[in-house]
Amino acid sequence: MKQSPREQERWERVRARLMTEAPYFGHVAATLTLAASEDLPTFQSRGETLRYNPSWLAELEEGERMAVLANAAMHRVLWHENRGEGRQRRLWELATDYAVNALLAENGFELPLQARYDARYRGMYAEEIYAELLESMETEESEAEANEAETPHDEAPTSREDRFPARQQTGEKRESLSGEESTTEALDRAFLEQIFARMEREGALPEGLERLVPRYFAHRLDWRQRLWRYLDAMLKSSYSFAPPNLKHLYRGIALPRLDSETLRIAVAIDSSGSVDEQSLGRFLAELEEILLHFPDYRIDLLVADSKIRFHRELAPGERLGSILVGGGHTDFRPVFDYIERRLEPPKLLIYFTDAQGTFPERAPLYEVLWVLNREGEVPFGEKILLEG
Repeated sequence: MKQSPREQERWERVRARLMTEAPYFGHVAATLTLAASEDLPTFQSRGETLRYNPSWLAELEEGERMAVLANAAMHRVLWHENRGEGRQRRLWELATDYAVNALLAENGFELPLQARYDARYRGMYAEEIYAELLESMETEESEAEANEAETPHDEAPTSREDRFPARQQTGEKRESLSGEESTTEALDRAFLEQIFARMEREGALPEGLERLVPRYFAHRLDWRQRLWRYLDAMLKSSYSFAPPNLKHLYRGIALPRLDSETLRIAVAIDSSGSVDEQSLGRFLAELEEILLHFPDYRIDLLVADSKIRFHRELAPGERLGSILVGGGHTDFRPVFDYIERRLEPPKLLIYFTDAQGTFPERAPLYEVLWVLNREGEVPFGEKILLEG
């Protein structure tokens, strides 16, 4: 269905205004192909094409049209991202739509009434929203939304097979849904990255863009984002489909459930005196916020300098408030020895420290994440520098 001359004129006016008032969105939106369709109730964005119902669009104010165009622009950028791999397709696309509209609201856009927007998702990454949506699917309200809401990206029902493919274990680049990334797709992705680089140089990037395309910000990754993404990847690997949650199978939905064993995490805090309480407080607060999204875990909280000073087991909902006792020199070996001799092996040890001390000679069998309050080197595991 062709656009009418009046529609074309309206769209050109909206594009020009978007380019002036929100240049990043405007430059991306300029690459979109617009197509009218009476088959849609509102609009649908997929890749570089924005399809819309002209009757619905005619009822919108110009500011709302700008939000529709900006929404489609962000979904165009997300088309090249692989962050949904391994997740349920429909739920992930719903999470990204909430994240996009939260970003638009944060940047002052006037959202249409039909837009998927919830103020509680402002400031959240799509991964966080996905975790909440996955949990909320257990309620009657989420069942109704999953059955009735129209997804603007994929109309297929959610099922066990309807998931984004996981990354190859060999480390090779994941294939796109239609096969290997073509030269055209690669050039298109590079062009969008050039738009980002130009807008960054001009200081014209929208607020919160790092939450939608963190890959663009890899050179200045925030420690909170790195902590969330690391734990998200680590903890969601404890979900399986054997056996699945049977409650929603009649709807063709297989929800992941935790393995039969409770997820165990150890959190060790360096109390040698070289770790400041302000940094420690920020780390613990962020860790608590992340763990709210995971239903079943046990934490062994350890405080140590050259020896174990404190140990407590925490269940979901209990605060991670620490007791900084000690003040001697740092020796990391007692924590690893204590875990090996007296605790059930954790899936992950998170060690908050300045990395100045004596390390074990060998790495343990479980994963280790070092959260450092200053630059330092560690002999094994992953590290995150706590900044800002």
